[in-house]
Amino acid sequence: MACGGPNRGLEWEEEEDDDDDEETFTSFEGKPEELGKFLDEHKPSDPAWNIENTQWVSVSNPLDNQEYGDFDKAFDMWEDLESSRRVTAKRIEEIALATKSTSGKWMIFRHRRIIDETWKMVAEATVAGKLGCSAKVATTYESDTNKRNKDIGQHLICVYTGNFADKDDVWRVEKALRSMGFTDILKYKPNIYTWFKIYIGNKYKIKPSLYTSRHKE
Repeated sequence: MACGGPNRGLEWEEEEDDDDDEETFTSFEGKPEELGKFLDEHKPSDPAWNIENTQWVSVSNPLDNQEYGDFDKAFDMWEDLESSRRVTAKRIEEIALATKSTSGKWMIFRHRRIIDETWKMVAEATVAGKLGCSAKVATTYESDTNKRNKDIGQHLICVYTGNFADKDDVWRVEKALRSMGFTDILKYKPNIYTWFKIYIGNKYKIKPSLYTSRHKE
């Protein structure tokens, strides 16, 4: 999945997930005109197709050529930073910029009863080049062990941009989401925060979302 970065466990804004297993994806790799069939066959609300318990369905912007950063170097720098006991949001940003690990995502939560139509809209806009570099949605499967997903039927959609420091691009995507009808509070989280486990209540007291958007009437 373009610009998403390494797969290091499910990412939820409200709670920490200690699952260190790599994420699994079903990714659209066809022609734009084939997207509708792919979405119909891989609805996030329906576990029937998901016999391999894939955690995410993803699509990419075919016009985007975002490359991954040097994640090994990023984690080496993170270990040094942790050992120094001088962890701050600014220092994490410095690691991200130094290793080009700058991708991030706007996060959208939707109930299972409306997730398919919401995801279809986001996926189509992404493949059409109207949003960011890629997008993904959490799936449903019979042996789902994600407590949030299973108990309250909530799905997460991540809409990615390539560089959280490029505020013009980040807020361009936010504006596009608003134009599509999203009116709830949206939060943007750098992927490097997810990789370094910067969740709500983290011991460094770092706010886990970098940007917050509130809809204006």
